Amino acid sequence: MKLAAQLQQSKLLYLHQGSENLAVAENEHYRWVLFDDVVQSIMLKRVPSKLTIPHQYILMLPLLFHTPKKIIELGLGGGNLVRFLTKTLPHSEILSIEYNSHVIDCFYNFFNPQNIQQPIVHTSFELWLAKKKKQQQCDWLIYDIYQTNEKPQYFLKQIKRIINKTDDHTWLSINLPDLDEHDLNIALLHLSSLKSTRIMRYFHIPHYKNIIIHLTPKHAALSERNSVLPHYAKTRWASYWQHGMINR
Repeated sequence: MKLAAQLQQSKLLYLHQGSENLAVAENEHYRWVLFDDVVQSIMLKRVPSKLTIPHQYILMLPLLFHTPKKIIELGLGGGNLVRFLTKTLPHSEILSIEYNSHVIDCFYNFFNPQNIQQPIVHTSFELWLAKKKKQQQCDWLIYDIYQTNEKPQYFLKQIKRIINKTDDHTWLSINLPDLDEHDLNIALLHLSSLKSTRIMRYFHIPHYKNIIIHLTPKHAALSERNSVLPHYAKTRWASYWQHGMINR
Protein backbone atom coordinates (compact mmCIF):
# COMPACT_ATOMS: atom_id res chain seq x y z
CA MET A 1 0.00 0.00 0.00
CA LYS A 2 1.37 3.41 -0.96
CA LEU A 3 0.83 5.39 2.22
CA ALA A 4 1.04 8.82 0.63
CA ALA A 5 -1.79 7.99 -1.75
CA GLN A 6 -4.00 6.18 0.77
CA LEU A 7 -3.73 8.71 3.60
CA GLN A 8 -4.66 11.89 1.78
CA GLN A 9 -7.44 14.37 2.63
CA SER A 10 -7.22 13.58 6.33
CA LYS A 11 -8.70 15.26 9.35
CA LEU A 12 -7.14 15.33 12.79
CA LEU A 13 -9.07 13.51 15.53
CA TYR A 14 -6.62 13.67 18.41
CA LEU A 15 -3.27 15.27 19.30
CA HIS A 16 -1.09 14.87 22.37
CA GLN A 17 2.19 16.77 22.47
CA GLY A 18 4.92 15.59 24.79
CA SER A 19 8.23 13.73 24.66
CA GLU A 20 6.53 11.71 21.91
CA ASN A 21 3.93 13.57 19.87
CA LEU A 22 0.94 11.30 19.38
CA ALA A 23 -1.79 12.00 16.81
CA VAL A 24 -4.80 10.22 15.35
CA ALA A 25 -6.14 11.13 11.90
CA GLU A 26 -8.58 9.66 9.43
CA ASN A 27 -10.05 9.96 5.95
CA GLU A 28 -13.06 8.25 4.37
CA HIS A 29 -11.51 4.78 4.40
CA TYR A 30 -8.70 4.69 6.97
CA ARG A 31 -7.87 5.79 10.50
CA TRP A 32 -4.26 5.89 11.65
CA VAL A 33 -1.98 6.76 14.56
CA LEU A 34 1.24 8.77 14.22
CA PHE A 35 4.23 9.07 16.55
CA ASP A 36 6.24 12.21 15.83
CA ASP A 37 4.57 12.43 12.38
CA VAL A 38 5.51 8.82 11.51
CA VAL A 39 2.58 6.52 10.69
CA GLN A 40 2.71 3.63 13.15
CA SER A 41 -0.46 1.72 12.34
CA ILE A 42 -3.52 2.00 10.09
CA MET A 43 -7.03 0.67 10.49
CA LEU A 44 -9.31 -0.02 7.53
CA LYS A 45 -12.56 1.35 8.92
CA ARG A 46 -14.93 -0.98 7.04
CA VAL A 47 -12.92 -4.10 8.07
CA PRO A 48 -11.09 -3.19 11.31
CA SER A 49 -9.57 -6.66 11.74
CA LYS A 50 -7.76 -6.59 8.38
CA LEU A 51 -3.98 -6.13 8.35
CA THR A 52 -2.96 -3.03 6.39
CA ILE A 53 0.84 -2.64 6.48
CA PRO A 54 3.29 -5.16 4.94
CA HIS A 55 5.40 -5.73 8.06
CA GLN A 56 2.30 -6.86 9.95
CA TYR A 57 1.87 -9.78 7.55
CA ILE A 58 5.49 -10.77 8.09
CA LEU A 59 5.00 -10.64 11.86
CA MET A 60 2.27 -13.27 11.46
CA LEU A 61 4.68 -15.95 10.19
CA PRO A 62 4.13 -18.27 13.20
CA LEU A 63 0.45 -18.58 12.29
CA LEU A 64 1.45 -20.37 9.10
CA PHE A 65 2.61 -23.30 11.22
CA HIS A 66 1.35 -22.85 14.76
CA THR A 67 -1.87 -22.12 16.67
CA PRO A 68 -0.77 -20.32 19.85
CA LYS A 69 -3.07 -20.42 22.86
CA LYS A 70 -1.36 -17.65 24.82
CA ILE A 71 0.11 -14.59 23.08
CA ILE A 72 1.93 -11.63 24.65
CA GLU A 73 2.31 -8.46 22.63
CA LEU A 74 4.90 -5.90 23.74
CA GLY A 75 3.66 -2.58 22.33
CA LEU A 76 -0.02 -1.93 21.60
CA GLY A 77 0.17 0.88 19.04
CA GLY A 78 -3.09 1.30 17.16
CA GLY A 79 -4.17 -2.25 17.98
CA ASN A 80 -3.82 -3.71 14.46
CA LEU A 81 -2.42 -7.00 15.72
CA VAL A 82 -4.94 -7.24 18.56
CA ARG A 83 -7.90 -6.81 16.20
CA PHE A 84 -6.48 -9.31 13.69
CA LEU A 85 -5.51 -11.91 16.30
CA THR A 86 -8.83 -11.63 18.15
CA LYS A 87 -10.63 -12.32 14.86
CA THR A 88 -8.27 -15.09 13.73
CA LEU A 89 -7.80 -16.78 17.12
CA PRO A 90 -11.03 -16.13 19.05
CA HIS A 91 -10.22 -18.77 21.68
CA SER A 92 -6.64 -17.66 22.37
CA GLU A 93 -5.51 -15.50 25.29
CA ILE A 94 -3.91 -12.24 24.12
CA LEU A 95 -2.18 -9.84 26.53
CA SER A 96 -0.79 -6.42 25.54
CA ILE A 97 1.93 -4.54 27.45
CA GLU A 98 1.94 -0.77 26.81
CA TYR A 99 3.72 1.94 28.81
CA ASN A 100 2.04 4.99 27.24
CA SER A 101 -1.37 5.72 28.78
CA HIS A 102 -2.28 8.00 25.86
CA VAL A 103 -1.76 5.10 23.43
CA ILE A 104 -4.09 2.95 25.53
CA ASP A 105 -6.72 5.71 25.59
CA CYS A 106 -6.44 6.11 21.81
CA PHE A 107 -6.95 2.39 21.29
CA TYR A 108 -10.18 2.37 23.30
CA ASN A 109 -11.48 5.66 21.88
CA PHE A 110 -10.50 5.38 18.21
CA PHE A 111 -9.24 1.88 17.31
CA ASN A 112 -11.63 -0.50 19.03
CA PRO A 113 -14.90 -0.18 17.08
CA GLN A 114 -15.87 -3.76 17.93
CA ASN A 115 -15.41 -3.14 21.67
CA ILE A 116 -12.86 -5.90 22.14
CA GLN A 117 -12.32 -6.57 25.85
CA GLN A 118 -8.56 -6.56 25.44
CA PRO A 119 -6.40 -7.13 28.56
CA ILE A 120 -3.77 -4.38 28.63
CA VAL A 121 -1.08 -3.98 31.28
CA HIS A 122 -0.11 -0.32 31.64
CA THR A 123 3.63 -0.53 32.30
CA SER A 124 6.93 -0.64 30.47
CA PHE A 125 7.92 -4.09 29.33
CA GLU A 126 11.19 -3.71 31.30
CA LEU A 127 9.23 -3.37 34.56
CA TRP A 128 6.84 -6.11 33.52
CA LEU A 129 9.74 -8.49 32.85
CA ALA A 130 11.49 -7.50 36.07
CA LYS A 131 8.46 -8.65 38.08
CA LYS A 132 8.62 -12.12 36.54
CA LYS A 133 10.56 -14.32 38.95
CA LYS A 134 10.45 -17.30 36.61
CA GLN A 135 10.32 -17.84 32.87
CA GLN A 136 7.22 -16.43 31.19
CA GLN A 137 4.91 -19.16 29.94
CA CYS A 138 3.45 -18.22 26.58
CA ASP A 139 3.31 -19.75 23.12
CA TRP A 140 4.18 -16.60 21.18
CA LEU A 141 5.75 -13.31 22.21
CA ILE A 142 5.66 -10.34 19.80
CA TYR A 143 8.05 -7.40 20.26
CA ASP A 144 6.55 -4.47 18.35
CA ILE A 145 7.59 -1.40 20.35
CA TYR A 146 7.95 1.92 18.56
CA GLN A 147 11.41 3.35 19.26
CA THR A 148 13.43 6.24 17.87
CA ASN A 149 17.17 6.87 17.95
CA GLU A 150 17.94 3.76 19.98
CA LYS A 151 21.34 2.16 19.44
CA PRO A 152 21.42 -1.59 18.73
CA GLN A 153 23.15 -2.23 22.07
CA TYR A 154 20.03 -1.03 23.92
CA PHE A 155 17.70 -3.04 21.73
CA LEU A 156 19.82 -6.19 22.03
CA LYS A 157 19.96 -5.86 25.81
CA GLN A 158 16.16 -5.87 25.90
CA ILE A 159 15.87 -8.85 23.52
CA LYS A 160 18.39 -10.80 25.60
CA ARG A 161 16.25 -10.18 28.70
CA ILE A 162 13.18 -11.37 26.84
CA ILE A 163 14.91 -14.57 25.68
CA ASN A 164 16.13 -15.27 29.22
CA LYS A 165 12.59 -14.82 30.57
CA THR A 166 10.85 -17.10 28.05
CA ASP A 167 11.12 -20.86 27.79
CA ASP A 168 12.52 -22.66 24.78
CA HIS A 169 9.06 -23.47 23.41
CA THR A 170 8.10 -19.81 22.93
CA TRP A 171 8.05 -18.40 19.41
CA LEU A 172 9.57 -14.89 19.32
CA SER A 173 8.72 -12.32 16.66
CA ILE A 174 10.51 -8.96 16.55
CA ASN A 175 9.85 -5.77 14.60
CA LEU A 176 13.37 -4.38 14.50
CA PRO A 177 13.78 -0.62 15.00
CA ASP A 178 14.89 1.53 12.08
CA LEU A 179 18.66 0.90 12.01
CA ASP A 180 21.30 1.85 9.47
CA GLU A 181 23.14 -0.96 7.68
CA HIS A 182 26.07 -1.04 10.12
CA ASP A 183 23.87 -1.19 13.22
CA LEU A 184 21.60 -3.74 11.56
CA ASN A 185 24.55 -6.06 10.92
CA ILE A 186 25.59 -5.71 14.57
CA ALA A 187 22.06 -6.53 15.71
CA LEU A 188 21.76 -9.62 13.48
CA LEU A 189 25.21 -10.87 14.53
CA HIS A 190 24.37 -10.62 18.22
CA LEU A 191 20.92 -12.15 17.77
CA SER A 192 22.56 -15.11 16.05
CA SER A 193 24.64 -15.71 19.19
CA LEU A 194 21.55 -15.54 21.44
CA LYS A 195 19.45 -18.11 19.64
CA SER A 196 21.06 -21.39 20.78
CA THR A 197 17.65 -23.04 21.15
CA ARG A 198 16.00 -21.35 18.18
CA ILE A 199 16.35 -20.88 14.43
CA MET A 200 16.48 -17.27 13.27
CA ARG A 201 14.69 -16.08 10.15
CA TYR A 202 14.60 -12.44 9.15
CA PHE A 203 12.81 -10.48 6.47
CA HIS A 204 13.49 -7.18 4.73
CA ILE A 205 10.20 -5.47 3.94
CA PRO A 206 10.26 -4.20 0.32
CA HIS A 207 10.07 -0.37 0.17
CA TYR A 208 9.90 -0.14 3.98
CA LYS A 209 12.55 0.22 6.69
CA ASN A 210 11.24 -2.59 8.89
CA ILE A 211 13.24 -5.75 9.52
CA ILE A 212 11.16 -8.58 10.96
CA ILE A 213 12.97 -11.32 12.89
CA HIS A 214 11.48 -14.64 13.96
CA LEU A 215 13.22 -16.91 16.47
CA THR A 216 11.54 -20.28 15.99
CA PRO A 217 11.94 -23.15 18.50
CA LYS A 218 14.22 -25.77 16.98
CA HIS A 219 11.78 -28.54 17.84
CA ALA A 220 8.90 -26.86 15.98
CA ALA A 221 7.35 -28.82 13.13
CA LEU A 222 6.76 -26.43 10.24
CA SER A 223 3.73 -27.55 8.28
CA GLU A 224 1.20 -25.23 6.63
CA ARG A 225 -1.52 -27.89 6.55
CA ASN A 226 -3.35 -26.56 9.58
CA SER A 227 -2.56 -22.86 9.21
CA VAL A 228 -5.12 -20.56 10.82
CA LEU A 229 -4.18 -17.61 8.62
CA PRO A 230 -7.02 -16.37 6.39
CA HIS A 231 -6.54 -16.94 2.67
CA TYR A 232 -5.75 -13.29 1.85
CA ALA A 233 -2.93 -13.27 4.42
CA LYS A 234 -1.40 -16.50 3.08
CA THR A 235 -1.55 -15.09 -0.44
CA ARG A 236 0.36 -12.00 0.68
CA TRP A 237 2.91 -14.24 2.35
CA ALA A 238 3.68 -15.94 -0.93
CA SER A 239 4.95 -12.63 -2.34
CA TYR A 240 7.06 -11.80 0.75
CA TRP A 241 8.70 -15.19 1.28
CA GLN A 242 11.42 -14.45 -1.28
CA HIS A 243 12.69 -11.61 0.93
CA GLY A 244 13.43 -13.90 3.89
CA MET A 245 16.80 -15.12 5.14
CA ILE A 246 17.50 -18.06 7.45
CA ASN A 247 20.35 -18.34 9.94
CA ARG A 248 20.81 -21.59 11.82
